[in-house]
Amino acid sequence: MTSARTLRPGELTAALAARQGLISRRRIPPADAIRVLTPLQGQHAPAPFLALAARLDGFSRADLDAAIAARTVGKSTLMRMTLHLVAADDYPAYHQLARQARMRTWRKTYAHLDEERVVAELSAWFAEPRGNAEIRARVGAYPGVEDTPYAPILFARTLLPLVQLPPAGRWDDRGRGAAFMLDPRPLPAPEDAAELVLRRYLGAFGPASRRDVAAWAGVAQRDFAAAFERVQTVSYRDSNGAELLDLPGAPLPPASTPLPPRFLAHWDQPLLAYADRDRIIPPELLSHRLTLSGDPTVTVDGRVAASWSMSCADGVATVEITPHTDIPRSVVPEIRAEAERVARFAHPTATPRVNGLSA
Repeated sequence: MTSARTLRPGELTAALAARQGLISRRRIPPADAIRVLTPLQGQHAPAPFLALAARLDGFSRADLDAAIAARTVGKSTLMRMTLHLVAADDYPAYHQLARQARMRTWRKTYAHLDEERVVAELSAWFAEPRGNAEIRARVGAYPGVEDTPYAPILFARTLLPLVQLPPAGRWDDRGRGAAFMLDPRPLPAPEDAAELVLRRYLGAFGPASRRDVAAWAGVAQRDFAAAFERVQTVSYRDSNGAELLDLPGAPLPPASTPLPPRFLAHWDQPLLAYADRDRIIPPELLSHRLTLSGDPTVTVDGRVAASWSMSCADGVATVEITPHTDIPRSVVPEIRAEAERVARFAHPTATPRVNGLSA
């Protein structure tokens, strides 16, 4: 029996960069990019725009705004109960998978309710746009729903595929007054949903372990059990001997592949895609808790080396870079160029300025 190939850490970092479009930028529409990359974190409204700007050539804020207006991209609560922008056609599968663990809790908590009747009632009610205040009043009337601001919202978002209506998701979306409606498309069977999401995940983040994909999705490993039986995969090992699975023929560039600096967005997906995040976050940086703070990050050689922030005043867009590790002088000009690029993307009419790096 042939033993599985062992992948070195550098090979895993290069594979992630290749899958995520962080080696060479692509020219594809936003909805197609999000389908390939998997849903983009949308807790901070500009984050999906910045994530796409890091990966796409010729991309503008108007491109994603147009996709949101055309409903080819939508905003909803998905993995780990956080807001994401998702390719609209994939939304039913992601919602179905993400709700599995929550539905197990829902059915225990609300065992006294007739689930089929509640679904029918709320589906009809959500045929019209509804705000959070309305949801709290309507859903809070069901017996057993706690009288807290979030309990009725969680009740509804777990039970039904609710999407935020445009202009939610735009760069200047402040999240206030968002209107929610029922997505009219039928949900796939849980096994079918898990299969599609697993294919998307491995395409975007593989090779990865079963534990990785469950942690990223915020579900139990058993929710992917049928999908792992259905999806043809190839097996590898990491340097610790743990099994990693991948799609056959997926890119595996050599560890020596040059990985250019990139400015990632708040809670960018690669930082959240694994239970073991060593391929993207060096262990010595874990104390910065960047996956909790959501600070946007700078990668050098494919791994986080700094965080960054941006402000704009008096016609100047200033990018402040905070190194978290030693950055070779040879790469500083590339980082500056990327910083100026992201400043021009965010503030097209301003003059870029970069602080925090020594020449």
